[in-house]
Amino acid sequence: MHQETLQYFDPFYDQISYNYSGSVQLEEILHFLDLAFPKWKTNCGLGAFAPEFVNWLLEHTSESFQDDSFLNFLNLLYLEIADEYSKYEESQAFSFDLECIKYFPEDSETSYDALSGFEYKVELEKFKASRREINAFDFIF
Repeated sequence: MHQETLQYFDPFYDQISYNYSGSVQLEEILHFLDLAFPKWKTNCGLGAFAPEFVNWLLEHTSESFQDDSFLNFLNLLYLEIADEYSKYEESQAFSFDLECIKYFPEDSETSYDALSGFEYKVELEKFKASRREINAFDFIF
């Protein structure tokens, strides 16, 4: 599926890798997301929107990371994640649905001409379910 290869072409991922690889700020963001939202990298979490979200967090909290105490930085970071996560997750869900509709006929072994409208919906939901747990990004720096 197209989304599984995005990591290697995503400009946000590249920007994170170039500017923040190995930084404490990035490590704290990834650590908290792993704890608070264990499936955040999968298609049922942020999926393809994960690098954009992490990049947004990095840019949005950089001033606090540089100027504030570490505790104040973490407080801001956790509040920002709590406020923004659901917005990115909602965008990912919509995008994931569209992508599944686009790739469903190509990736499925079912003949769609023989399916009724209801059967098509059932097969599409099975297709989506099989891809929800796939990690879109690994964040290996």
